[in-house]
Amino acid sequence: MRVPQRSGLFSGVAALACASVLLEISLARIYAALFGEIHAFLALSLSLVGAGVGGALLYVVPSLARPPALFARMATLAALASGATLAAVILLAHREPLSVPAPGSLPWLALCYAASTVPFALAGLALAAAIRHAAPEMPRLYLLDLVGGALGGLAAAGALRAGAPRAALAAAIFFAVAGIFFYLGSRCCEGEERAPGGLVATFVLGSFVLLAGDVGAPWLRLAGIRRASPDRTEHEAWTERSLISVDRPKAGAALMRLGGAAASPILDAKATPPPQPEDMAYALHKDQGPALVVGAGGGRDVRAALKAGQKDVVAVEGDRGVLEVMRGRYAAFSGNLFDKPEVHLVVGDGRSFARRTPLLFRNIVIPSADTVEASTTGALALSESRLHTLEGVGDFLSRLLPEGTLVLARADADFDRLLSLVTAALRRAGVAAPKDHLFACSAAQKTALLARRTPLAREDVEALRRHCRKHRFSEVLAPDRPATPVRSLLVAAAAPTASAAAARVADGAAAEADLTPPTDDRPFFAYTVPARRLPAVLGDVGALRAGHTALFALALLLAVGAVLSALGVLLPVLAARRRRGHLAPQDAPAQTARASTASSTPSARALAFFAAIGAGFALVELAVLRHGLLLLDLPAHELPAVLVILLVSAGVGGYLTARVAPGDATAVSARVAEALAVAAALSAMGLVPLARWSLGLGAFPRALLAIALLVPFGVLAGSLVPLGVKIVDSVSSALLPWCWALCAFAGATAMALGALCALNLGYSALLLGAGLAYLLAAATVPPAAAGATAARDDERAASSGGAAASEPPSRDAAGAQPEALEAAPIA
Repeated sequence: MRVPQRSGLFSGVAALACASVLLEISLARIYAALFGEIHAFLALSLSLVGAGVGGALLYVVPSLARPPALFARMATLAALASGATLAAVILLAHREPLSVPAPGSLPWLALCYAASTVPFALAGLALAAAIRHAAPEMPRLYLLDLVGGALGGLAAAGALRAGAPRAALAAAIFFAVAGIFFYLGSRCCEGEERAPGGLVATFVLGSFVLLAGDVGAPWLRLAGIRRASPDRTEHEAWTERSLISVDRPKAGAALMRLGGAAASPILDAKATPPPQPEDMAYALHKDQGPALVVGAGGGRDVRAALKAGQKDVVAVEGDRGVLEVMRGRYAAFSGNLFDKPEVHLVVGDGRSFARRTPLLFRNIVIPSADTVEASTTGALALSESRLHTLEGVGDFLSRLLPEGTLVLARADADFDRLLSLVTAALRRAGVAAPKDHLFACSAAQKTALLARRTPLAREDVEALRRHCRKHRFSEVLAPDRPATPVRSLLVAAAAPTASAAAARVADGAAAEADLTPPTDDRPFFAYTVPARRLPAVLGDVGALRAGHTALFALALLLAVGAVLSALGVLLPVLAARRRRGHLAPQDAPAQTARASTASSTPSARALAFFAAIGAGFALVELAVLRHGLLLLDLPAHELPAVLVILLVSAGVGGYLTARVAPGDATAVSARVAEALAVAAALSAMGLVPLARWSLGLGAFPRALLAIALLVPFGVLAGSLVPLGVKIVDSVSSALLPWCWALCAFAGATAMALGALCALNLGYSALLLGAGLAYLLAAATVPPAAAGATAARDDERAASSGGAAASEPPSRDAAGAQPEALEAAPIA
């Protein structure tokens, strides 16, 4: 079978991108199950780090992949990426359980991340080689690269149901398939070195055999799931969102864990639900309903509502996998709880349901499935909660009957932040004296806060106290009982807003946490480090690892990204100087002139331009992706859908640059970057209100809004990389791998810096940062060398008529003068 080189190149790049995205999402799920959600975020940056490493390696050592061995080396790299994927998955799957904050965990984590980065580095090297030697085809190449990535996102939506390790094995297969395409491309033309077919076939067959073996006799079960013992685990099921594990029943309850962290009990149908503080609302209303439970989980709170005599219970659950467990294997065990006539199950987002439903409720309960350990160690700092924001609590308060109650439960350590949040929402709803509307009690290191839009009467307070004494709950807050100074200040009638009260608390000596109410723009309820204390917290490494694990991991990613970016600048410079030092005397003048040109202002501007667009795209992706997820109402499928829309639109934007002449690319790039800066600034002002307003709409209008938001950003941002490649190729195509590396490294660094910015300032500030990055890109667009491009285009046009590639320079000449190597035309 003979495949034209162009077809082999395009197909191979698309397969590489598909494998990379599929592996990226699979590793994020594996890391979340093994180490926590923050490590899932870190895993998403591995592809950028790997792409940067690959580009830098190709610039430093151009002989790694160039004609006449271009396709042969790309096939080898793709095959090795398949093998590296298999090795990384096996390493992660069979690791021993390890506590992440433990002193000995960092070396092991470093090994895991290094092994997981290798496939992306090999794929990044192959992609950099494709860009370097097929730069004139960049618009089509970029389109197929991103379409391949979108297909990887779609594949992940289905493959994750079979398990994240199996999805990673499927990624290994796609890497091997890319090797096949490159291998076929190497057989097209005379003079092209043949790819090692045996090596490619070995990894193709090996990955297929391992996947088939796991399907037949599963051997890739994760051995080190957080807070779960394989000896106790009775059932495991992967969903698009996480790994669900259920422990063997004990004392009438089976504990269901999501991702090894959040825990929710499944009660035996014959067992009586143990009392919890969040049940206190039923002490006021007895059997009067209706009741709304947001986050049904294993059904404990639904069972508690039925036990209290509720005849109309609406249970909302956003994870279909949880419902499959409850209606599948554990249906009989739970007494078919979610199929009872009194229970009305809703699959979707609780906040969106509250905005859309016309019903008013007498009881709304929002339980917490987060473990106390996760709350106290800061592991949830990067976890967003649309339920626990000022606007979210306001939405639930608006769905209450006048005498209705809203109950929210959190860990004891989170109570002051919860009190600040609910107090601010009550004030926004027109309540002048919030302390008369609140009551709280605690048990087992969790506190429930009850809020009502109308004041609690004396008899209501006494009924709540009797309920607490009966079940041995500790009273934490009441209208007529003194509280701590901090809580007294938060609920004081004189405070105009909870934000002002929190600010006054922060000025006191006792304030160690940020009590400002979370908002939709900054929805990180579990992140409580005040901005003024951030430098001190980051400087105390011991306390950071013990009490702020998510922030510690984010700081590590930022440090690694900054170091890699610095190395991405320095090492190629040192390598170029070393090559110039080994030139033969007769070649020195010409080479010195070329080196001087390569290090001139246009080259420096090219590097700065690619770094700026890499950082800008990463910041835009973080913010716009988040709002796209809010707009779409596709439980468990929001992420693949948003990725497909964003990647395909970016690919189309790149393809539209095909008709832009190199001489015009500089002006077009500047205008596009300026347009992106304006769009980012406008989005910073309007995206949060738009997302909140859309919660009351149906699924189809929200999908249209998501498309209208994502497509313009994708088209504009996607056009900058091909335009930049067109410009740099006209000056010095040898610079392209270096530019690609800096683009990727800057993106990885911006992801960490952007997350830190969102934690402290909100997503609007993130968009403003993206606007600044694109303004920098507009200011640093390098000029194109139109004359050099015309000459090169004439040469390529003259040589493109034959099927064979033009004769490359001799290996000696190429080794001595790598900067002068011209790309062989792709037939």
